Formats: sequence, structure tokens, C-alpha cells
Amino acid sequence: MSNSRNQDQLFRVDHLKVDIEERAVRGASIMFVAQAIKLALQLGALAILARLLEPTDFGLVAMVTVFTNLGLQMMEGGLAMAVIQREQITHAQVSNLFWVNSALGAGLCLLGIVISPLVAGIYAEPRLMPIMAVMSLTFLIGALSVQHDALLRRQMRFTAISIIDIVSMTAGVVAGIASAIGGLQYWALVISPIAMLLTKTTMRWISARWLPSAISRSSDVRPLLDFGANLTGANFIGYMATNVTAFAVGYIGGPQALGFYNRASILTAIPSSQLLPPVMSVMQSMLTRVKDEPEKLKNAARSLMTKIAMATMLVTITMFVTADWIVELFLGDGWTGAIEIFRVLAISTIVTPITTFTAVIMVAVGEARALMRWKAITLAILAVSIGFGMFWGVMGVVLAHCVSGIFIRMPGFLVYSSRYQPITAKDFFKSLYPVFLSSMLTVSVAMVVRGFLVFQDELISIFMYSLIIFVLYFLSLSMFSGTRLEIEKIIFLFKNIFLKYL
Repeated sequence: MSNSRNQDQLFRVDHLKVDIEERAVRGASIMFVAQAIKLALQLGALAILARLLEPTDFGLVAMVTVFTNLGLQMMEGGLAMAVIQREQITHAQVSNLFWVNSALGAGLCLLGIVISPLVAGIYAEPRLMPIMAVMSLTFLIGALSVQHDALLRRQMRFTAISIIDIVSMTAGVVAGIASAIGGLQYWALVISPIAMLLTKTTMRWISARWLPSAISRSSDVRPLLDFGANLTGANFIGYMATNVTAFAVGYIGGPQALGFYNRASILTAIPSSQLLPPVMSVMQSMLTRVKDEPEKLKNAARSLMTKIAMATMLVTITMFVTADWIVELFLGDGWTGAIEIFRVLAISTIVTPITTFTAVIMVAVGEARALMRWKAITLAILAVSIGFGMFWGVMGVVLAHCVSGIFIRMPGFLVYSSRYQPITAKDFFKSLYPVFLSSMLTVSVAMVVRGFLVFQDELISIFMYSLIIFVLYFLSLSMFSGTRLEIEKIIFLFKNIFLKYL
């Protein structure tokens, strides 16, 4: 009887509707702390492994991860989100989905092994065949805990999820560093994700306290599979758009160039990859609550868009101005080839937060199908841009990625999305133009200052110029009434939080 009650509690969500806002805020806070710890782990691993391994080692594994990361998305099949969003679901349905995920994982694992010679042939690099074959194990390992993770998220067990993420990442980092010290070269980068997934899968099973049953033919999961298929299709298009640049760099420049690009892209993406998920999850809930009130949605979206752009541009400016010091500090000697790539990618970091937030608005108002169409358009635009940039080599590809994002894909998405929700393109651009003008002014002054104010140590240089940029940026934003008002709101918010917890 006790076990039956526990199982019933595991699949019910009605008890979570009590104090849902408090749960959401608390969950976001927990995820923020976890993200900060994971960021420290990621930066530490990046700095250590960059000194133990060669750029070619990273390039070899990056060539394979273009394929394996896609496989990991296909393995999940959108079925975790299908379970999370479902109002009512049964043990039998989740069990059926577990076996579907397991079959997908096993099939992708075998497929990865079979196509490993083809992957090696594409890049004319025989070392890729065993790397691809071994990395294919991640499909099977990851598939075994997709539904356990879905149940944890469905129950809003953010503390357990955060602990699992931190411990598993630590296990992967330790395994990777130990392997690199042991002289395993690029195999250290293969062992690390496998160790992480093994730890994560084990901990999810223990935390969820759920065991799947045999396949039940009486439990209909077709609606769940349909939902998962649509979501997977959207994710697939988005993934292709994300990785087409890396593929082109590796194809033109080989392992070393891709190694430079891979590390530079990871460094520039760290702020958004660590901070966006918890922020966007909270914004999704907030915007969904006001989706039937166009004026409230419009005002909230404009205010949030301005805040996101302000925060993003501060990071973008800092990375652009201090690019050489950041690369030298975190990657060490031998990575000078990544500096210019890093600087160009730093400029394009403004694109992801703004387009991600715009996508959140579209999902909040129920326009997921329109969002999928735009992802297909984005992929086409990016592919044409990259193809054009390939005539100028690796930097041509990177510049094409950046220019198309800032001048075509981002503004195009803002105009396109205005057809499906109450915020017009004019509203978007009105929120963004003071931020962009302030950013250009700040960069211009900061680069002039760099010409005569020099510090000997990279860490001191980054710290001092971060302060200089912050002051210049703050003063520039204060010249515009709209951004000045948003700064006052932010100060008021933090003041209230400080007084509440003092």
C-alpha cells in the first residue's frame, strides 16, 4: 500500500500548484547557484585541459561531437518534455516511453559505430573512427535515464537535479584531467563525457526511486510520441543551425583550426549557456501568465528585452576588449590562433539571448509551429552565409556567422515574430537601440584607453578593464531615458532583496 501511494505521488502534480510562484522563484534560485558552481567547474577544466592537451586533440573530438551531440538530442526524442508538460500520466505510459528511449539509444549507439568509418572519411582523418565508435556509447548510457530526469523535473525537484548535475560534471572533469595527466591525449576528452553520463544516469535512478515495468500494450502513448517528434524536429533544425559553422571550420581548416574555434566558441558561450536557462525558465512562466493581456505582455516583454540586452552587451563588450587576455589566461600558450576568432564570436554573443527571449515570447503565446518555421529559415540563411564566407577561409566563415546573426537573423526574427504576438518590431528596436549606441560608445573609448593604459598580468588586466568598461557603459546608458529607467528599476529590485534578507 505504501509503495502504491509513493508511485501515485510520483506521477501526480496537483500538489505542486500550491504556492507555484514561490516554487518557481525558489527553483530558479537553486538553479542559479548550481549554474555558478558548474561555471567554475567548466572554467577550471577548460584552463587545465588546455594546458595538458594540444589544440589538435580538441579539434579531433570536436569533429566527432558535431555528430554525437545531434545523436544525444535524437536519443531524448522530446519525450522528457512530453512527460513534464502532461497534466496526467501513468506509470505504464512512462515505462513505455522508457523503453522507446532505450531503443532509440541502442539504435543510435549501433548506428554511430557503423558510420564511424564514414565520419573518418569525411574529414580524411583515420583517428576519428575509434573516437566516434567509443563516443557512441553516450547514446545508450544517456537514454537509460531520460524518463527518470523527466520525473524529477515534473516534480520540480530542483535541488536533486542540481546536485546530480554538479556531482556528475565533477566526475567527468576529474576523469578527463586524470586521463590527460596519464598521457591519454585526446582520449581524455572522450572519457570525460562518458564518466559524466555514467554518474548522472546512476544518480537519476537513485533519486527518482522509480523502476520501469514491462511494455504495456494497453497504454496509449501516441500523443506523447507525436509531441516528442514535433519537438525533436524543431530541436534538430536548431542544432543544425548551431553546428553548421563548426562543421565548415573543420572542413576547411582541419583539426587545429577547429580546435581554436571550438575553445573560442565555448569560452564566449559560457555566460549565456550558464545564465540563460534559469532566467528563461522564470520568464517563460511570467509571460505565460499575462499572455491573454496584450498590453501587460507588451510592457513586460519590452522591459525584459531591454534588461537582457543591457546585461548581454556588458559581457559582449568586456570579452571583445579583453579578448587576448582572456584567451591567454584560460587557454595558455599555444592558443594565439584562437584570439581573433574569440573576438569575432564575442561580437555575435548579443544574438543568442535576444533571439532566445523572442522565442520564449512566441512559445508563451502558443506559436510553436511558427517558431519552427523560423528555425528552418534561420538554417537556410546561415548555410548561405557560411557558404559565401568559405571563399575567405576560416575567418571568412566566422565573420559570416557573426555578420548574418547581427544584421540578418536577429532583426529578421524580431520582424517575423511581431506577426504572431502583440510586440511590434518597432517596440523591439525601440528597446534595443539605446543599448547598441551605448555599447558602441563604450567600446570606442575602451579601445582608446587600451592604447596607453597597460597592465602586466592578464588577470589584473581583465579585472581593471572590466571595471573601466562597467563605468563607461553605465554612464553611456544613463544618457538615455529608457535605459536610465531600467537601471533605476534594477537598483530598486536589488535594494528590496537586500533589505528582505538582511
